[in-house]
Amino acid sequence: MTIKEKVDRLAALTKAAAAVKSEMEMLKADFEKQALEDLKDTKNKTIEYWGTAGAKVTVGNAEPVKPVSMKMVKQVLGEVYPDFVKEETSYKMTEPCKRLMALMFLGNYTEGSLDETIRAITADAKTQQVLKKKLKGKYEKDTKTLMQVAGLDEQEASDWAYLTAEIIGWEWMVQILHAGGWQGTPQEAVDLVRTAVVVDEVLKVTVELEEA
Repeated sequence: MTIKEKVDRLAALTKAAAAVKSEMEMLKADFEKQALEDLKDTKNKTIEYWGTAGAKVTVGNAEPVKPVSMKMVKQVLGEVYPDFVKEETSYKMTEPCKRLMALMFLGNYTEGSLDETIRAITADAKTQQVLKKKLKGKYEKDTKTLMQVAGLDEQEASDWAYLTAEIIGWEWMVQILHAGGWQGTPQEAVDLVRTAVVVDEVLKVTVELEEA
């Protein structure tokens, strides 16, 4: 298959999968409605519906418990609280934190100054001001900006956009380290991060379908 044929095939399969998922959700909703009717006025929590060749659908009436105030739960249980509740500490990184950790772990930065880089791209003061506002470290968008604003050809704009993204990453990293009170060098912080986290580079395939 050619690349074009593969794109078309993957798009068709994605569309078919979306249709299948939609039909499955509709059927599940039908079973939920039926189960509510069949379980009404009974003490049963689950009900089974059979098809052919051993196919079976089970609908269960789950009762998830979501604590609102563990302090109040602790007050109710008193001395037996440790017997009924297991306390765990959980940490969840924000998306900016994940980006920072990935940047440091993978070394996706270049020491430098955005202002100096812009001055190296163009000597025109007005163009420099526009670039300072528009360059955000987004490679593809910055490449277009450099072509449109600075008049660079595609290859040159691409090279500068790549460098700009890494320098913006560097400045962002240093700003955060300073704000956090880090006393060592940026490299020492990077070395520490590389022992504290693991970052796996994973390819992600995204399929876009034309609106019907």
